[in-house]
Amino acid sequence: MSVLHELDELLCSDDEDYDRLDLFQEADELIGQLRTDDVPALLQLWQQRGLSWQQRFTQASTSIDGALLRALLAGLLQIKETPYGVFELMSRLPPVADTSALSDALLDYAGQAWHADPARQRQIQISCWSCGLSGRLLKRLGLASWKEAGL
Repeated sequence: MSVLHELDELLCSDDEDYDRLDLFQEADELIGQLRTDDVPALLQLWQQRGLSWQQRFTQASTSIDGALLRALLAGLLQIKETPYGVFELMSRLPPVADTSALSDALLDYAGQAWHADPARQRQIQISCWSCGLSGRLLKRLGLASWKEAGL
């Protein structure tokens, strides 16, 4: 059985079993074994599965490979109807932002979400702060500080 198939079955487990058996630890180990070659199939699962599956994935992704994380984020940014995952996974990026196309795409996404969903502004700010994009987002929003933004 492939790692991705095993992970999918685990993340689809019954809620009670998943919590009672601490399956998130096994999920974290499996996520750590995924490779960038798995990203297309992972993105397909992301779209097919529900919010619970996505939440379990993001919560158990502490061991996610950096290259896989970047490829997964880039793929999620291409899926217009994905309301969950990008900000949750951004916190797994290194705390120092780079000048990559991915960072620019994440900033674009965060800027659009900032205006489209004011209720998520705190989450957007925290996600951008955790991966070093906070200052650049402030500039894009035309704000001098997060205090000026009301946060």
